[in-house]
Amino acid sequence: MKGYPKHIATKQDFINLLADPYFKARAIADLKSIRDLEDDKATRTLSINEDGTAVTDEIDNPLPLWKIKGFSSRAEVAALIAAQEA
Repeated sequence: MKGYPKHIATKQDFINLLADPYFKARAIADLKSIRDLEDDKATRTLSINEDGTAVTDEIDNPLPLWKIKGFSSRAEVAALIAAQEA
């Protein structure tokens, strides 16, 4: 790998980046942004009125970013950060 990746797809990618001292600080910063992202709720469109306005509903987000990356919970992300900073 040359340089820091543009897209980090999985939890294992973060673990690999944390093992490299050159990329560790940036990987921790990216993990903190995942941990702190407020994406527990999502908006779904129920209908669109004739005037173009949408009728929406707020629901629990079925795929928050931490889940997309392969973590089991937001607490697991926090634990990985804490383990690296200790």
